[in-house]
Amino acid sequence: MITRRGFGKVAAGALALSATGTRVLAQGERPVINVAVDNLWSNFNTINGISTTTRRIFPNIYSVLVERDLIADPTGVTLTPGLATEWSREGKVWTFQLREGVKFHDGVTMTAEDVAFSLGAERLWGEKPFEPRGKTFTEGFIRVEAVGPLTVEIETEHEDPFVPGKLSGYIGFVVPKEHYLKVGVDAFGQHPIGTGPYSVVRFTPGEVLETVAFDDYWDGAPPAAGVNWKIVPEFAGRMAGVVSGEFEFMVNIPTDQMAQLESFDNVTVRHELAGNYPAMVFNTLDEPGNPLTDVNLRRAMVHAVDMEAITEALFGGLTIHPAVPFNFKEYGDFYDPDAEPAYPYDPDKARELVAASGYNGEELDWHITRQFYPNYEAAAEIMVEMFRQVGINVRANVLDNFQLVYERPWHMQNQSNSTEFIPGDPYRPLWLDWGPNSGRGRPDSRTYAWDPTPEYLAASEKFLVATEFEDRYAGYLEMRQAWIDYCPAMYMWQSVYNWAHAADIEFIPRADAEMRMFGEYLKLPS
Repeated sequence: MITRRGFGKVAAGALALSATGTRVLAQGERPVINVAVDNLWSNFNTINGISTTTRRIFPNIYSVLVERDLIADPTGVTLTPGLATEWSREGKVWTFQLREGVKFHDGVTMTAEDVAFSLGAERLWGEKPFEPRGKTFTEGFIRVEAVGPLTVEIETEHEDPFVPGKLSGYIGFVVPKEHYLKVGVDAFGQHPIGTGPYSVVRFTPGEVLETVAFDDYWDGAPPAAGVNWKIVPEFAGRMAGVVSGEFEFMVNIPTDQMAQLESFDNVTVRHELAGNYPAMVFNTLDEPGNPLTDVNLRRAMVHAVDMEAITEALFGGLTIHPAVPFNFKEYGDFYDPDAEPAYPYDPDKARELVAASGYNGEELDWHITRQFYPNYEAAAEIMVEMFRQVGINVRANVLDNFQLVYERPWHMQNQSNSTEFIPGDPYRPLWLDWGPNSGRGRPDSRTYAWDPTPEYLAASEKFLVATEFEDRYAGYLEMRQAWIDYCPAMYMWQSVYNWAHAADIEFIPRADAEMRMFGEYLKLPS
């Protein structure tokens, strides 16, 4: 742990600062905000570049078609205009009217052609799209067309009342068609152009992303002269930088270090329950030497773990263990607070199921990404011992990066699910993250772990085409039960995102991890 005495040594090389630990600015001069991050993704394409590390930055570069007002409505269900000002549906066709006079960072005015391209087959969902991951988020789209200078139509295979909600997520970010096609998807990801409040001036993967204020931003000039996102991989370095004033913000604070940071008068620590759930995913595939093909062993492993106690010990009441998968509070009417877990903590039941499975003590290899999910490695250490106590031999194999984690063979793997996509609806984790086109359900994927069962697929047919809540809820319950019966994973806890920033800055965090350095979300000292 870093102490106040030790901190002086860590911060000795910090930038020259005023007595209050902040830079001295000329009257009326906008400051540059420096953010210490743990990592940066290798590209900033809105779909190919999806990750937690880009999500926090994307809305500063790109604007989304439909907004979620998380300030007025923390549940995120309320949709408000973004680049689209209004929308309506007739049957299978949605019509979106676009905001007039929006500029891209290169000075070109946004049109319906840019929006149609951003959402269209050529880029996201055709046979060979530029960003093939987009197929996951545009399932059911059959036509996207600019039908006027500022009017776009989206036609879907079935009636889909959720399209506006989908456009509040990753696919709702708009890119400039002409420039994107000119430079190509790879080059665009290295120097992206959007309509957001800050434009990119330098991106060095593995080092820094530098942006400057885009004062022609459609919603008004941003409060900072620029925002720099610099990789500082070690927590000690990020902490030193924020306390000394070298950085105005830092991300990713170990839970047991939050109190230490809070003890500094010039630092404010914020945290937010996230729409994200880390899990231990089982390899259920019929591969040589894989005892996890037996559902009894998978169920035994869930029964063996007291995840409630682990979550409390590691997070101290900051978060919860979702004992019933996909039963998340952020899903509003879909959430059932009285739902009972199918496989509660029960070591005796776990031993009974181990015996029924025919498991012979083979070592199960659990691939874990080093220092990626907060507290995951600590939890794994406790869980390995709990598994041992019921006769299951697990090795927690902590690896340096996801490339190594993905390498087969593996029996379990650390993964996570976002609950974000359609606000207030379980579509994202229950279908996009586990359906036949998902990474877990697709044979060509490095995270391939199960073949969706006939029961799950039959229930999905009801869920996916339902336009009334009662029908969708019934399909959801059937899908959830089919998933629970097969038991392809164990959810561990709801992620906690946290930040620290200079105490004289007012900042509103978001559960989707976005760090919006503009608008109502950020107020800088005058």
